Amino acid sequence: MHTQRFLVNRWNTETGARVRDKVLAGLKNSVEVRAILDPYVLDHEDNKEPYGYPIYPPDAMVESEFWVLTHDDLRGIKFYNEDMSNTPSFEKKTLNYASFYNCNLAGSNLEMTDLSYTRFEKCNLTSTVFSASGGFCTQITDCVAINACFWHSGFRECDFSGTDFRGAYFESVLIENLKVNYRTQFDLDPSRQWESRTMPADQLPDFLRSIRLAYERAELWSHVDKYVYREKTAQRKHILWPYLKLQRSAPEFFIWAGSLTSGLLSGYATKPVRVLLWGMLLALGFSGLYLWLGTPGTHESIWAAYLESVYLSLTTFATLGFGDVAYSADKPWLRLLSTAEALVGAI
Repeated sequence: MHTQRFLVNRWNTETGARVRDKVLAGLKNSVEVRAILDPYVLDHEDNKEPYGYPIYPPDAMVESEFWVLTHDDLRGIKFYNEDMSNTPSFEKKTLNYASFYNCNLAGSNLEMTDLSYTRFEKCNLTSTVFSASGGFCTQITDCVAINACFWHSGFRECDFSGTDFRGAYFESVLIENLKVNYRTQFDLDPSRQWESRTMPADQLPDFLRSIRLAYERAELWSHVDKYVYREKTAQRKHILWPYLKLQRSAPEFFIWAGSLTSGLLSGYATKPVRVLLWGMLLALGFSGLYLWLGTPGTHESIWAAYLESVYLSLTTFATLGFGDVAYSADKPWLRLLSTAEALVGAI
């Protein structure tokens, strides 16, 4: 906690404010920030880097002083209402605990940046590059991130509430325990092209599953249904079908056929209207067979016979079995057909 507090408070010192202004000017003019931070890099005998992670020397953390641990250390810096669009100078920077409020970062390069506990609020992130970036507890809220690139990025326990990610590129992205709300927007058909890169089709189901789980945690069930359908459809097309063509085995065929049937009949249990329509069509189809084979009763008019066939079919399909229709022994096909319809209706 002492380290975290110092990282934030150091920018509030007189020297820190002056360095921040220099960094901001460098970002706006696409100047390499490392050259600006060079005079302020901490020179301390305890500043080691075991396994790539530096040790923070507590005796150097004086509230009235300013230092950065490395040439890329922008941890805790804050920007408000600034235009830093199209800058390449954020690349490979450490932005832990940094805050960006109402800033324009459109077209900027934040490739390979550490974004743990970083906050972007009401920012323009259109076409911003976050390749190989990410972290824990990152907040990207109420932002516009249309056509942004998140190639090989990773976010855990992050908050994307209210942000528009339409057209964003998510190849090989890792998203876990994501927080969203009803204003968060993702594409139902994620973008698979970014410059010369193309997202492999077999990554679509995993990405759609991550978004679906986020909407489940937010209890936004209408969004959940949409992404369940897209996830299962992508899984059938891009995983089950190629695997079936490769294996050419009966078990794989039945798995693929079951997925296809579930998608057609019920939209993977997300489209109840489709279930109702298929049920009505099957019931009417069976009623025609009953009429053709002969209804249990005897009727002078074809209309009365058809109505009884429809009644028999609907009650059988719904597995109600009112018992007011008696089957004669000379019509075994009628019994077999009604049994088959009852089984279909039960399924």
